[in-house]
Amino acid sequence: MFSMEFELVLVITLSAVTCSIPGAFLVMRKNYYAADTSTRSAMFGISIALIFSAFLSSPLVIIFGSLTAILGMFLIKKIKGITHFRSKGISIIVSSTLLCLGILIATNFSFNKSSEFDLSIIYLGETAFTYFNRVRIAGVDIGSYAFYSILLVMIINIVIVTVFYKEFKIDGVDKNYAASIQMKEETIDLLLVVMTALSVSVSFQTAGIFMTTAFILGPAAAALFYTKRLSTLAFVSVFISSIACLVGFSIAWPNYVSISGSIVSFIGILFILSVLCAPEEGIIKKYFDYLAEQKKLDEYIILDILNTQSIDNSSSSINEILAVSLNWKVLRVSYIVNKLKAEKKLEDINGKVIITDEGKNIVEHFMKTQNCFH
Repeated sequence: MFSMEFELVLVITLSAVTCSIPGAFLVMRKNYYAADTSTRSAMFGISIALIFSAFLSSPLVIIFGSLTAILGMFLIKKIKGITHFRSKGISIIVSSTLLCLGILIATNFSFNKSSEFDLSIIYLGETAFTYFNRVRIAGVDIGSYAFYSILLVMIINIVIVTVFYKEFKIDGVDKNYAASIQMKEETIDLLLVVMTALSVSVSFQTAGIFMTTAFILGPAAAALFYTKRLSTLAFVSVFISSIACLVGFSIAWPNYVSISGSIVSFIGILFILSVLCAPEEGIIKKYFDYLAEQKKLDEYIILDILNTQSIDNSSSSINEILAVSLNWKVLRVSYIVNKLKAEKKLEDINGKVIITDEGKNIVEHFMKTQNCFH
């Protein structure tokens, strides 16, 4: 139908979008461990499916992988209910156990012992090879199997989100209100587990553990720096995952490097850039806000001193006196005093620096907001 490059990009992007949908809701609920648990636990079912089939594209992989992913989440919830361990610790133990069991089964029993199982498929998937597993109707090639299987799961995810969006939103934003209207949290948990398990299992042939986990958590975590609104978070996470797939593939394909590795690396880069450069929540923005607040605080301190203390505030010596009193550099004090004069908060009268009425109002307002008694 289309070129190999186009179909691979399409399949990977669909896989990213499919995983990003439940990922947005998991991140909003701060249920980060669910993604890693699902991908690790799914390996146990996938390895069982490979005993009966020689292909990761087999429907058995999706069925068994989804079932064991759900089983992993169920075990974590039950163990948490009878012990005092935290969910994260239980998740690591249960998911690692199922993953290792899956690897043991896959390396010793898969493919009916007809060929050796490549462990790299578990971690990185077989992205480039999904093109060769074709769907033919009446001898006509209509595309790769991975495209249709991932598209089906994506449609299922979209239908679930559309039907239960109100419940997802209430449960993710205000659990107390959800409990007050007797909304069953178990139902929301089950729907999210099913969506995540299906997404993980269907994407496994294309993405592997690393990229599937990155698809679920990475874009949504990055999107969380830009918006706290659930619907917007879902759209932004889908957009970020799509961009990561396009850029990662365009870097990997012509340079003959790992497609999965390139995409996961670019998702990590986008996340780091979001952490640093987000317009409201980014570290750089917060740092400059801190500097601005610090400068304002310095101004308030000088205004308060001139407003309340009896000092020699002559224009010729005020900078030196304030610098000694505050243990600041004279240049710093001089800059602030000149700035306050330019803003009409201080003024020179008869050779003395006097605080203006505007400056006094600013100090009074600042003291009130800080709950200080002057």
